[in-house]
Amino acid sequence: TKALEAAKPKCIFADAVATAKTSILIGDLAKLIKQNGYDIGQKRLFVWLRENGYLISRKGNSWNMPTQKAMDLGLFEIKETTINHSDGHISINKTPKITGKGQLYFADKLLNNIA
Repeated sequence: TKALEAAKPKCIFADAVATAKTSILIGDLAKLIKQNGYDIGQKRLFVWLRENGYLISRKGNSWNMPTQKAMDLGLFEIKETTINHSDGHISINKTPKITGKGQLYFADKLLNNIA
């Protein structure tokens, strides 16, 4: 029963994520994981994701974008936002978001201390 009590917060977290249909920002995932007992913030989660091959660490346009491996696993999606600048040019901002599947995947790895 002690093992069941210890697993209860993780089960509640998994149930909440599994029912979520929306993808979330990496910073929001860091907050959720921290609330569930693993001390990590947004900056350290970005570093961990880069060091473990889920985000691209090469400087430039692809910095912090998901790797092909992470995309193939269905852990991320890219949200594109069009920005109209006052001088008339248009730029596109790309934001990586973690899917429900990715939220479970990363929470499991971090909460269970699996690299």
